[in-house]
Amino acid sequence: MPETVAPDSPHLDDRFGRHITYLRVSLTEHCNLRCQYCSPASGTPRFARADHLRPAELDGLLAIFHGLGIRHMRFTGGEPLLYPWLVDRVAHARSLGVPKISLSTNGYLLDRLAAPLAQAGLHRLNVSLDSLDPARFAEITRGGDLERVKRGLFAARALFSAIKLNVVLLRDKNLPEVPALVEFARAEGFDIQFIETMPLGAAGNSSRNDAYASVEDARALLARHMTLEPVLGSGDEGPARRFTIPGSGTRIGFISPISENFCAGCNRLRLTATGRLVYCLGQTDGVDLLPLLRAGRDPEDLARLIRQKVWLEKPERHTFNDNPERAAPVYMMRLGG
Repeated sequence: MPETVAPDSPHLDDRFGRHITYLRVSLTEHCNLRCQYCSPASGTPRFARADHLRPAELDGLLAIFHGLGIRHMRFTGGEPLLYPWLVDRVAHARSLGVPKISLSTNGYLLDRLAAPLAQAGLHRLNVSLDSLDPARFAEITRGGDLERVKRGLFAARALFSAIKLNVVLLRDKNLPEVPALVEFARAEGFDIQFIETMPLGAAGNSSRNDAYASVEDARALLARHMTLEPVLGSGDEGPARRFTIPGSGTRIGFISPISENFCAGCNRLRLTATGRLVYCLGQTDGVDLLPLLRAGRDPEDLARLIRQKVWLEKPERHTFNDNPERAAPVYMMRLGG
């Protein structure tokens, strides 16, 4: 029978032998695009900012998590570049000594913010790029401007050595573009990863039902054009299975939450903009830290609580495949992907 008390350790572990070193931090639930796999056609709800963590509260939590052994912090959203205090939060994470600080963005404001983010200490960038066709890109994002995203990418390329393109696979839209997207990444010096759609909220469930493509579909397309060799990576980088093309420095990743479950190696937690610590992208269990912060809970006490909650409540796996017709009742932008 599993222990009901977390081990006497300063770090984060769960009952399934997993060591937690990676925290995804959603800074805002708002976004300036309405991508089909993330947002309902009508747009997202208006989330009350009063319910969000204040910058000083977030800084306190980041310090607690760093003290618990978090080695990789990724800032997400919503769209994190909309968050007014983003640069300061990156600088704070750097001041804590976090070894890896990364950011996931749609790139819309990147041409303005790439330089301040680099100066603040950001290490890595992931930029969404679901199509190289302007009309298809606008369709998937419901109005996005491909050239604006590319401007941000090229501005960032001069400042960051590690930039990765994120492509959500959509069967009837961008799946045929997979080889061209890889060639673009290779020609421009970016890494790239392909991600299966996940049934989160109404938009995610609709994409799963109507447009799902597996990473195997993408790999099969690529196999007609090039040879892929597997490469090993750090668990702090995330769940992608990575490959490279012989003679190229570009790495190609495949994230397969549906077809090739990676839960056994999960080392991640998610902190939402409202201060909720979420243990698993595919389940709703979590603990609300904001009320405890505002009640004056001591940081050491909060750290003990987080250790205990992760030990007891982080699930062994997600349940996406148990009932494909039932979406997890959350918006993707609430969890930060």
